[in-house]
Amino acid sequence: MKERLTARKVLHLVLVLALLLALMAYRTWFSADNSVSADQKKDQICDLSHTPCSALIGDKPLTVAIKELPLRAEHDFAIAITGGDPAIKPVKATLEGKDMFMGTIPVSFEEIDGQWQGVTQVGSCTSPVMIWLLNIEWSNGQRQQLALSVARE
Repeated sequence: MKERLTARKVLHLVLVLALLLALMAYRTWFSADNSVSADQKKDQICDLSHTPCSALIGDKPLTVAIKELPLRAEHDFAIAITGGDPAIKPVKATLEGKDMFMGTIPVSFEEIDGQWQGVTQVGSCTSPVMIWLLNIEWSNGQRQQLALSVARE
């Protein structure tokens, strides 16, 4: 039972493929929603090595900042967290490489003069700029991730 591929069948296949391609192009170019949703805003990672970062933890705003910029590999630097709900504390914090695994570096925060402070350092990398991710877990269960860019000296 061999069937021949007739010109009519070829034309039918070409029309169906053209229709599917047109629908896919329309959906891609014309009906895409360009607005940024609240979930997408949450997923954007702020870079602490350029500016302090703001966040809402427990419905209260707080700011995370590096005390002395620029960051240098293999040198201590301080991270300060100001504001927020006094009842919510940073339970666990770690630094780990974004593009290259160089281990997990624990960061311990302690309360000093009404703000949380932690002192840590990151290792040197062979790439010109290494991006580190600061992961903070709060006592209310929320998690936060911030980036640090460290240039090679």
